[in-house]
Amino acid sequence: VSELLPKGVTTHEGLLFPDTYRVSGDGSEARVVTTMAGMMERVARQVDLKSGARIRGFTPYEILIIASLIEREAKVPEDRPKIAQVIYNRLAEKMKLEIDASVKYGLDPAMSWTDMKATNTPYNTYLRDGLPPTPIANPGRASIQAALAPAGTPAKSDEACQGLPAGEKCRYLYYVLADKTGRHVFATTYEQHLANIEISRAAGVLP
Repeated sequence: VSELLPKGVTTHEGLLFPDTYRVSGDGSEARVVTTMAGMMERVARQVDLKSGARIRGFTPYEILIIASLIEREAKVPEDRPKIAQVIYNRLAEKMKLEIDASVKYGLDPAMSWTDMKATNTPYNTYLRDGLPPTPIANPGRASIQAALAPAGTPAKSDEACQGLPAGEKCRYLYYVLADKTGRHVFATTYEQHLANIEISRAAGVLP
């Protein structure tokens, strides 16, 4: 059993490090799982997951949950720390995370998005507060590092800081797909976010 697995949690989701492994012909499923869990523990030590989690006020397992959200949401490397910052900012503001990848976790992919959002599972971050109860994927090193080192406050030149009302502090609070490469555009206010959605729709990125 992985040393990162909290008591009472039975799923190994998020605790098996994604990598290329050599598996012998007689390698059992249990042996492969043990190897992958051992690699995650090794990576956790290399990035100092326990200390990093303590500094941020989270458990190592919660950091892996956050890293799994980043893993599923980010498509380009530069978005990872920004998405991490969105998650931390929303948690601090007691805002629902509203992360699509979490909502879809465990549901029939044939369901419509409208039905998915209306389904009250423990992973529905539109309906429930805080983090989902477990990771939704096995995060790689880059996503774990982003969870431990989020982007912080945007530079004044950042897209999220443009056109803000006077006195509004620039933060990463919203994001939406921006182009076909998978890059996201980030926003501080809901009004900025709605404008970004319309731009993405006009560009054919969103339906």
